[in-house]
Amino acid sequence: MTRIRYGDCEICGREKSLSFHHLIPCNLHKKKLFLRKFGKEEMKTRGLNLCRMCHSTIHKFFELKDLGLHYNTKDKLMENEKFANYVKWVKKQK
Repeated sequence: MTRIRYGDCEICGREKSLSFHHLIPCNLHKKKLFLRKFGKEEMKTRGLNLCRMCHSTIHKFFELKDLGLHYNTKDKLMENEKFANYVKWVKKQK
């Protein structure tokens, strides 16, 4: 995954400054369960370029372990009803 500093957020599509969201949080990269399941390189590179609002919202809505185990793809994040409702709302913002 290429890290982009400015462009379209991969969640809301708004053109903003971006930060890289690790879909498997960095705090979990040394845990044996995650090393076995994903491997170091995949954990470092699996992620999304997000605006600050979407990035912060993900961390408000989900615990780190849940992100790593259950919400480690964009599709899995979007399956969460609460997060999907947030995305519908944020897409209407400027």
